[in-house]
Amino acid sequence: MTQRLERMLSQAPDYYETSAIYRKIQAAQSNEYDSLEAKNADLKAQLRIRTATWGLRFYEEALHIPVIPTDSYEVRRGRVLAKWRSPGNFSAALVKSVCESFVNGQVDVDIDLANSTVLIKFVGPLGVPEKMADVEAAIDNIIHAHLGWSYSFRYLLVSEVHGVMTYAELQQLTYNYFAPFTADI
Repeated sequence: MTQRLERMLSQAPDYYETSAIYRKIQAAQSNEYDSLEAKNADLKAQLRIRTATWGLRFYEEALHIPVIPTDSYEVRRGRVLAKWRSPGNFSAALVKSVCESFVNGQVDVDIDLANSTVLIKFVGPLGVPEKMADVEAAIDNIIHAHLGWSYSFRYLLVSEVHGVMTYAELQQLTYNYFAPFTADI
């Protein structure tokens, strides 16, 4: 018996206590109220981008973002938040806000107007963020056409590994944590 049903039954006159029909009617009403409450809570969750699930489709359609239901909710929320935040005037804060709307998108942004470039430094978790193509599309959408842009990512340094981590700890890491090998040496 749920708390709601107990409250409903306790508020009825004593002579209803023995009525099985009354108890079943109250149980049915209690179940309906519980169901309505759950649906209302779910609907409220859809009104915030950070908690939306099935409602993300409406945000994506309103912002003219392709709806890709196979992507995770976090990735889809990141695209929506990036588009939502992007209409403002161009600034380092805007680029930072858009990048940080994506998963693992903690960044520092430097705008070098003398060289007409924007440097975006990913300073959060190691490696390249998930769905980097979506991050690039969002950035390309807000950075002015006359500005170039580049990225830098955080990888493990030799000083963070050598003499600090055991071989077993290193085996737990993926290659994404290490800088890619380039033949330009």
